[in-house]
Amino acid sequence: MTSRHDSPGPAPLVAMRGIVKRFGSVVADDHVDLDIYPGEVLALLGENGAGKSTLMRVLFGFYPADEGAIAIEGRPVAFGSPLAAMAAGIGMVFQQFSLIPALTVLENLLAASPRAPWWQSRRRPAVVSTLRWLQRLAPGFDAERRVQDLAVGERQIVELAKVLNLDPRVVILDEPTSVLTPAEATRLHGFVRDLAAQGKAVVLITHKIADVTACADRIAVMRRGRLMDESRLADRSPAAIVTAMVGATVAAEPADPPPAAPRPLLRVSALSTSQDDTSCPAADVTFEVGAGEILGIAGVIGNGQAALAEALTGLTRVIAGDATLDGASLAWKGDRAPPPSNAVAYIPERPLDNAVVADLDLAVNLDLRNLAGQDFFAGDAHRNARAAALLARYDVRPQNPALAARALSGGNLQKLVIARELSRTPQLVVACYPTMGLDINAATAVRRYMFEHAARGAAVVWFSEDIDDLLAYAHRIAVLHSGRCVGAVPRVNASRDGIGRMMTGIGSRTRAA
Repeated sequence: MTSRHDSPGPAPLVAMRGIVKRFGSVVADDHVDLDIYPGEVLALLGENGAGKSTLMRVLFGFYPADEGAIAIEGRPVAFGSPLAAMAAGIGMVFQQFSLIPALTVLENLLAASPRAPWWQSRRRPAVVSTLRWLQRLAPGFDAERRVQDLAVGERQIVELAKVLNLDPRVVILDEPTSVLTPAEATRLHGFVRDLAAQGKAVVLITHKIADVTACADRIAVMRRGRLMDESRLADRSPAAIVTAMVGATVAAEPADPPPAAPRPLLRVSALSTSQDDTSCPAADVTFEVGAGEILGIAGVIGNGQAALAEALTGLTRVIAGDATLDGASLAWKGDRAPPPSNAVAYIPERPLDNAVVADLDLAVNLDLRNLAGQDFFAGDAHRNARAAALLARYDVRPQNPALAARALSGGNLQKLVIARELSRTPQLVVACYPTMGLDINAATAVRRYMFEHAARGAAVVWFSEDIDDLLAYAHRIAVLHSGRCVGAVPRVNASRDGIGRMMTGIGSRTRAA
């Protein structure tokens, strides 16, 4: 392992030495030394649960270190809170957002300003200053929209603008491109390089090699709480970086042949959802998915994916049309929502908001599907034993059934939900960006679980922001634009350019998929 700790050159802006962070008996960070330099982009890499987000949360004052020391410009510091860290010039954008949904984007940005209460700061100069980073990140963004109406990718941009408005010297980005479109990710890479050119230190927590090669100067790789490799990016090939992250080269996945003339299992007929429930409702959507078939849904985030997914799972009111599974309606049409169907597995795009109870432990969260059953109250021993087995099988870290769900990193929270939903035998799997925020091995495993459900005869509806994934693994690909299904093609006839054109609204329109 090469390192700059002992080499001549500029002094680090931040020096972390011997950092240890424990959660009970679990050691999340194990005596980690790390330097962060001004004018440099450091990519902090590792599997989900490797300790990289925890290490940066220690720097940000979110967690106290159990051992070790931190110095900024050579002066020892001990941040008791994120507020103290921000005052010292440390800014962090988390995977889980901290925006206030009922307020507008502008109000959220003003509320985060330390200069004045937001309700006194709506004069023109304050507004212009507050919106400067937002307009650079997303030109033309409507700051009067309410956060609750924004897509996930749009919320990520607002979170980044909120942190940059504080003019931090160190900018920590936790999986910043996991919810962005390819074009948004490319724009973000450019801004990351701009920040470094301005002399800021940028720490990019990521599992995506594309992020690393696009904008990093140096890499630091963590595995199971320890710093395993630290080097200049130019000294490591992408293959060597992957090996350092996961300990071995990831094996290629087997091909997944499509079923022959599958029996239609899921039928969606002219389905439309209410405008009140989402910023982009589903509009007159029609498609079928056969038993054993994987239908990939492509589209720029915010084009009706959330509305369609929630309509299929009975969470959003349907105002026209229907969705049936093996002849039984899944749609919420009356005054009351239908009871949750154990025939449907649902992996939502925001698991912390929509799939877990953050303050309850992992064992209870894994058992929520049994809430109405008698065995839910049978006692903790059975539940904990089952939870321990699922946590191990799905590699959720830390593997502690008594840990609160909110203590998990974004990737491990995703794996927790996947463990609950895909450990059953549903007829329908609705998966919204199931590999988002996951490392290479975890993403490979999730795809394998979906393949297994399809192989035993389930219908799989897979929403993804990764066109290449859909081209490689989905049997057919449908595209949503402005809430409508604008086209559908078999995988063998699909191309990246063709799918991309439909995602922007260009290309042939078909009503049924």
